[in-house]
Amino acid sequence: MDREVLLAIAVAGAIIAVLALLLAVISIRNLRRLRADYTSLVSESGVLSAEQRFAQVLERVAQLGVSSQVMGSRLSSLEEAAPGALSRMGLIQFQAFEDVGGGQSSALALLDSVGSGVVITALHARVGTRIYVKRVIEGRGEGTLGTEESAAIAAALAQPAYSAPQR
Repeated sequence: MDREVLLAIAVAGAIIAVLALLLAVISIRNLRRLRADYTSLVSESGVLSAEQRFAQVLERVAQLGVSSQVMGSRLSSLEEAAPGALSRMGLIQFQAFEDVGGGQSSALALLDSVGSGVVITALHARVGTRIYVKRVIEGRGEGTLGTEESAAIAAALAQPAYSAPQR
C-alpha cells in the first residue's frame, strides 16, 4: 500500500476513536444523571418502594386532571360572561364653561363588547361640579347626548371589542 493511503486510514481511525471516546463520555454522564434521578425518586419516599412511589405519582396526576377540568369549566363560564363586562372606555376632557379654565370637565363612556353601558359626564363650574349619568344601548345614548358625550362613546367604540378565543 501507498504511504499516503496508510496515513489517511490512520487519521480516519484516530478521528473515529476520538468520536467514540466523546460518545462514551456523554453516555456515562447521562447514565450518572439518570441514576441520580432514580435514587432521589426512590429515596425521597423513605420506606416506600418504587412501585408505591409510582402509584403516588399516578394519584397526583389524576388529581391534577380533576383540577384541570374544574379550572376549564370556570374558564368557560368567565368567557361566557366576558362580553357583558365593561371592556371599552372613552374619556374626553373639555372646558364646559368659559369662566372656568383648564378643561376640568369630562365625559367618560364605559361600554361592553356590544357598545352598551353608561356615559358619565362631570361638568365643573366655579360653584361646584354636576355629574350626569346616561345609559348607552348598542352605541346610542338613551336621550339627548352632548357633543363631548358622543365623542366619548365614539372613542370607546373605536377600541377593539372582547372576543372569546376559538376552541
